[in-house]
Amino acid sequence: MEEWQGSWFSQPSGIWSVDSEWGFIHIYALTMTLGVLVAIAMAAIQFKRKGINTNDLLITAIVAVPMGLFGGSFFGKLNAQGVGSNAGGVGFWGLFAFWEPGMSIHGALLFGAFSGILIVYIIGRKTRVSTYVYMDCILPNILISQAIGRWGNFFNHEIVGKPLGLYNDSSVASWMPAWLRDNLTFRYTGGGPSTLNGVEMINGENYVMTPLFLIESITFLVAWIIIVFIIPGFGRWISKKPWKINSQEFSFSWKYSWKRAFFGQKEEGQQTYFEVWDKAYYKNKNEQSIEAYKQEYKNINEDNYLKRKWKQGVLLEKSNNPEGYTIIKAGVQAGMYFFFWNLIRFSLELVRPIDHLFLNNLPMASYVLVGLTMVFGLGLAILCQFVTPYLFRKPGFLFEKQYFYTEEVIDQIIKTNNPSGDKPKVEKNSIDKKALKEQKAKEKLDKILNKNK
Repeated sequence: MEEWQGSWFSQPSGIWSVDSEWGFIHIYALTMTLGVLVAIAMAAIQFKRKGINTNDLLITAIVAVPMGLFGGSFFGKLNAQGVGSNAGGVGFWGLFAFWEPGMSIHGALLFGAFSGILIVYIIGRKTRVSTYVYMDCILPNILISQAIGRWGNFFNHEIVGKPLGLYNDSSVASWMPAWLRDNLTFRYTGGGPSTLNGVEMINGENYVMTPLFLIESITFLVAWIIIVFIIPGFGRWISKKPWKINSQEFSFSWKYSWKRAFFGQKEEGQQTYFEVWDKAYYKNKNEQSIEAYKQEYKNINEDNYLKRKWKQGVLLEKSNNPEGYTIIKAGVQAGMYFFFWNLIRFSLELVRPIDHLFLNNLPMASYVLVGLTMVFGLGLAILCQFVTPYLFRKPGFLFEKQYFYTEEVIDQIIKTNNPSGDKPKVEKNSIDKKALKEQKAKEKLDKILNKNK
């Protein structure tokens, strides 16, 4: 594996046609800001679809965005001029000066993502929304931000790979438009080997470089499409179908589904594909399953804590999915975000200059850390699908669907929201504890929560 330095190359004379600034507008800052806004907008759409208050997203962004700036600045300046020599010779606290040159997108995303996860965990304890649901709504959309932001790197003439060949050789990168080829050209100033990437290196000559920024932008966009649109539907594609269980109740028309999606016109007596799945699973509250859950829960008497939790979790999952549909669980999309993001980064990290890595001038440490983050993402997705739903879930939380409330959960929420013991607007005794009608309990709970906001 060839190691090389970005410092061996500099700006050519009279070739570049784009600049980092357009009047008073700094293009990199513009694309980064636009990317963040688009990611937040996409996340807000997900929040709305799941019925989550978008104020939770705003609170998370207020914390995560500044932390991302600090993280990006820290890793962007650390060892930027060689091991032990930070950008501009700054000390420890100077590493956090994000307004100064030297930013690492990977560092920004790590700091921002993990600080955001901490915030939504705290928020979710009160809102009874799983941390994994928040993560699924927010994290994959960061890929859109990254895809847009990479074009800021293009205007800065950053994130390029090894030389493809001499600029004066018209056969080199002939597939590129002239404006792209010109702005990927750098002058070799020496200091490197006689050949790099199989190309003879001549001091003072101009070389067309590999467009890593473009590769990242496209692959991030593809990864976003896979995570947001394909992975959530995969479970439904391989699952038993509601319309095969009950063809009358769950009948639908593909033609009407597409028509409704594009034109929004409702037709009496017609159901779309997604309406059928909502009716069969996502919005289905099976009273018999709730009653059965309460009875069977009391009969679980395992002495071993893990075995007891597992049996309770299996019972809770079965009671909220009595037909046993195959559904992609909350947290899988978040895990796949970490996996795809770092898979792309790891693949391209191998061809970056070592002074432009995640950990500047520390290639092995950078490869290991990015690789471990990729493995973490895959492991998280597997755990969220096959393990955590049966060990850590509780009634009354929002996961793939809103899990039903039990009497104990309602009592706990009432106590939490009325610590002084004051009577809530809706009496606790008004709940029909025998039947535990889900809708009535939810209405009562909403009134209590609204009173105490």
